[in-house]
Amino acid sequence: TIEVRVVKPGEEQGQGVGYLDDGTMVVIEAGREHVNQTVRVAVTSVLQTSAGRMVFGKYDSPARA
Repeated sequence: TIEVRVVKPGEEQGQGVGYLDDGTMVVIEAGREHVNQTVRVAVTSVLQTSAGRMVFGKYDSPARA
C-alpha cells in the first residue's frame, strides 16, 4: 500500500488521480469521492509508458494521521 493525496477526479467513473513525490501518476479506483484527501491505496499494477510510470490501485482507507 502507498499513501497519496487525491488531487482530481479521473477520466473513468469513480476514479481519482494523485501523484507521488517523483511525479508518478497514481490512478485510484473508488477515489473520486476522496478528492483533496490523503488516502491509502492498495497497488494493483504498475505500467511503464513512454511518458513515464503509472501506478494503478484501489482505495483502501483514509491515511493515518
